[in-house]
This record gives sequence, C-alpha cells and structure tokens, in this order.
Amino acid sequence: MYELLLMRMHEAILIIYMISIACYFFDFVQKSKRMKQVGYFILWFVFILQTCSIFLFRIIVGRMPFETLTEGFYFYTWLIILISIVLSRFIKTEFFIFMMNLIGFIFMMIHTFYPVEFYEDTTVSHMMNELLWIHVALAIISYVMFLISSLHAVLYIVQMNYLKKKKFNRNFFRISDLSSLSQLALIFAIIGSVMLLISLILGIYWGLSFEGVSIWYDSKVIGSLVLLVGYFIYIYAQRVNKISMSKLMDTNIILFLILLINYIVVSRFSGFHQLFY
Repeated sequence: MYELLLMRMHEAILIIYMISIACYFFDFVQKSKRMKQVGYFILWFVFILQTCSIFLFRIIVGRMPFETLTEGFYFYTWLIILISIVLSRFIKTEFFIFMMNLIGFIFMMIHTFYPVEFYEDTTVSHMMNELLWIHVALAIISYVMFLISSLHAVLYIVQMNYLKKKKFNRNFFRISDLSSLSQLALIFAIIGSVMLLISLILGIYWGLSFEGVSIWYDSKVIGSLVLLVGYFIYIYAQRVNKISMSKLMDTNIILFLILLINYIVVSRFSGFHQLFY
C-alpha cells in the first residue's frame, strides 16, 4: 500500500514537473514573463512535493533514497531543482534553466518508470555509516555542479555560433556574453572538482578501512580519479589561457559525458560501488 502511494506520488510529481518545464520552454520561445513566473512557482511546488516524498521514503522504507543507481537519479533531480530555483534568481538565461530541468526531468522519468521494489536494506545499507553518506552526497552534488558547468559550455558554443553567423536575433541577446559564460563554466567546474576531490578522499579512506588495498583496482574509483584529473587539467588550461576557449568548452562537455558513463555504466562493473539492485 505504501509502495503504491510512493509510486503514484512520483508519477504525479513527474507530470507537474513536465508542466513547469513546458512553461519555461514557452517563455524561451515567446518571451512571456507570466509563463516564466508560473513555471517558477510550479517548480517550487515540485520541489516541495519531492522533498515530502523523500521524507516519506525515509519513514516508510527506513533509509534515505540514494543507495541504488535509480534512487541516485531521484536525489540528483532533487538537487537540480533546488539549485535551479536558487540560480534562477541570479541567472536570467531562460534556456539554461530550461535545459537544466529538462535533464532533471529525464533522470526523474527513468527513476519513476524503472521497475524496482522498495527494500529496507540494500548492499549499501549494511556498509553505510556517516562517512560513506557524506561521500555519496558530495559526489552527487559535484555531479550537479559539473552539469551546470557543461550547460554554460553549451551556451558558450551556441552564442559563439550566433556571433560567427552574425545572427543577432532575440535569442542572442537573451544569452549572456561569452566572457560570463566561460567564467561561470570555470567556477562551477572548480566547485564540482573540489567536492568530488573531498568525496573521493572520504570514500577511499572508508574503502581502505573496510575493503583494503583492493579498492585501488575498482573500476569506479579508477574512473572517478581519471575524471577528476581531467577536470583539473581543464581548469588549469582555462586559467593559463593557452588553448582556444571553444576547444575548452568542447572539452568541458566531453568531460561531463564521461562523468555520465562513469556513473551509469562503469558502476555496474564495480565490485565496491553496489549502487544498484
């Protein structure tokens, strides 16, 4: 009964979330301040409902909903909504908010329609302690930061394309200037890298304590370390300004795609990260 309630609640949240995204898209196409406000308030409603569903999950199932791969998608979407609400007060690019929530909607849809059961205990539950909780939470937050960074890289490429073609239309003036976009991509990449670094330090410390040196051969650990090095190189390259900004933005997007592969695909070959049923 409670499982059915949670499932129906998730489906309702998904529909309401879709309406909010549609409002943001309409505002981007037609420039409607009213529709933007409606989308913003609906997004707040989605955030409140999703927060309630997380607490309900905690009460009914007895654990937090990020111990499996698809549950991680739901927590990831919750963070996307929260951060997009905050950023929408400072970043006036409607396309950015729309794209960010569209990606969040995709992850929520995967979680909602993925055939799973609600287990009180998972493989992770037996291993979980406060240190590992912080490790997982920081890792997912860093993924959101990298998403925001990559979306600014996408906007940079779009804006650069407008400049090359001299298409100074309405959309051109609704996107930030190239300098601001590249700086925001760098800032969020730095924040994400720091969070991922701390997450890896905590995770490796926990792994060495409970699993031993075999953790160094884990595919997810290796992939995360490679990804972190890749972001550090990207940050350094943008700081020294020796490579064209367009290539750096392409690199930013590629790194985020590698991140998705590492989280969704590589995790399934990991003997240590059992974040799926």
